[in-house]
Amino acid sequence: MNYGFIKVAASTPLLRIADTEYNSDRIIEVIKNAYEQGVKIIVFPELSITSASCGDMFTKNSLLSSARTALKRVLDETKDIALLFIVGMPIACNGNIYNCAIACQQGKILCAIPKRDLSERELRWFTSGRGIDLPTTLCGEVVQIKDKALLSSQEVNLSIAIGNDILRGNYNSEIIAIPYTAPELIGQYKNIKNSIKTISQNYNSSIIFTTSGCGESSTDFAFGGGSIIAENGDILAEGEKFCKTNSVIVSEIDTDIIKYERAKSNFNYSYDEKSFEFYVSKDKDFSLSRKFSTTPFIPSDKDALAERCEEIFNIQTAALIRRMQHTNSKKAVIGISGGLDSTLALLVAVNAFDQMGIERSGITAITMPGFGTTDRTYTNAVNMINCLGATFKEISIKDACIQHFKDIEQDADNHDVTFENSQARERTQILMDYANKTGALHLGTGDMSELALGWATYNGDHISMYNVNGSIPKTLAKYMVAWVALRNEGEIRSTLLDVVNTPISPELTPADENGNIKQKTEDIVGPYELHDFFLYFFLRYGFSVSKIFFLAKASFEGKYDDECIKKWLTTFIRRFFQQQFKRSCLNDGPAVGIISLSPRTGLIMPSDISATVWLNECNKL
Repeated sequence: MNYGFIKVAASTPLLRIADTEYNSDRIIEVIKNAYEQGVKIIVFPELSITSASCGDMFTKNSLLSSARTALKRVLDETKDIALLFIVGMPIACNGNIYNCAIACQQGKILCAIPKRDLSERELRWFTSGRGIDLPTTLCGEVVQIKDKALLSSQEVNLSIAIGNDILRGNYNSEIIAIPYTAPELIGQYKNIKNSIKTISQNYNSSIIFTTSGCGESSTDFAFGGGSIIAENGDILAEGEKFCKTNSVIVSEIDTDIIKYERAKSNFNYSYDEKSFEFYVSKDKDFSLSRKFSTTPFIPSDKDALAERCEEIFNIQTAALIRRMQHTNSKKAVIGISGGLDSTLALLVAVNAFDQMGIERSGITAITMPGFGTTDRTYTNAVNMINCLGATFKEISIKDACIQHFKDIEQDADNHDVTFENSQARERTQILMDYANKTGALHLGTGDMSELALGWATYNGDHISMYNVNGSIPKTLAKYMVAWVALRNEGEIRSTLLDVVNTPISPELTPADENGNIKQKTEDIVGPYELHDFFLYFFLRYGFSVSKIFFLAKASFEGKYDDECIKKWLTTFIRRFFQQQFKRSCLNDGPAVGIISLSPRTGLIMPSDISATVWLNECNKL
């Protein structure tokens, strides 16, 4: 099963100028090797049969004839290969010569696309193909030379744009092949790369780009080569520049992602081009060479991560400021456990108060020790509050909970869900009532990962007057707190970094005999890095359970085995659907990205929806 992926390649073979026999040998070699790797589509540079720097020889019959012979040889050698390949060559037709990209499969020519936008130098040899639709005979076949054409299969549509044609075309296909040639000039390749990212993002498409390499003439210019496979603005693979051998890059285009993004877009993807059919074979044992990040919410580049953290922190801060202004609040109340989420919420509150010019003492940070509170989290909570200049207040919940247990006839030694949830609701009652008493806004702290799993006590930590963390996944919250820590010095820095390294726990059951955290969330519901991975691909692209499982196996290989991934994926699906009722009455809070669980602006889903379809998929894994 291919899970919507199509393996594609871009090649910059090491060619010889005007040596069509040698060049066809290299192209055949690359095609056969690519086919062995499971590649379904491969693109070669502009004029790859002849090479791109033949000059006035492009107009000579000997070169034009030898190019046709070389193409026929490539077709004969690949007639048993179900791979779509695109090569370039000059074609003489009706007294003109066209710079064409030829799409071929299984020994047949599907179509020839002429280059439309020619430079003044190129006009010396070639005629623009703009608007033409001509039949010609090539390699014993009647072939259509057509300005624009769509190559269609059941899985995907593909179009071809030669060189800068892409900048002025309207390419609605899901994949755009760009055979290219240009000499190496300072900054030019960087500009091309940025254009490819922009075009693939704007068109919600994938791009296979390759340009002529070191085998070209060095008489007046050097050719550096280069190849790129992009998808929706992301570079999936990039070839080496100035490569002295046949260069080939391979990656998998995810057609599900392209189609999902297009379904969400208002862009009119109409297909008015003439369509030529090609075939994508299926692999029984499909393997994925493309790497998916195990932390899709977190940029891999350090600078990009810092920029992401700053942007999110500013969004949270601005949203809180607006809500405080609307409610005419000058004070805030927040419960501080010494854990990750409450720490992040406190940091946002401090930043908001600083920007509003209000003393930080207007933030009342309340620690509420319970039966499972450990020295480590308590000490971090106290140190943090004092270092940040908030008003410290401690209210133990033990006596109130013991009285409550008596009232409802709950055995205090029975550490069941009632024992745990009573503490969470007691804490929320304290925070809400203290906020009422002091005329403050009670800030919630729960994150998006907890909301996805329903890992919150209904009408306990589930609710607040405003929640700044509701769209922050747990894996990203760690980096947010660490980002703030590294912008500070001294005790606050060391305290925040220790919070980041503390095991995640609600601390609702007693600590172990050494006073350490015994109740670890990830031991109960599973690793948050897995759940955030599941959450991202489930909501961002609507992937099936089987595809998410496939991606997780490939991404977490060596860290989690198949049974472990299946167990926690099943847990994620079950809890995600069961716990929707908690999200249906969610309090206000700012979205910071595309994914949101807000019942108003994010996920619209009934609380009583059945999970049977998705759980059945889990059972088949």
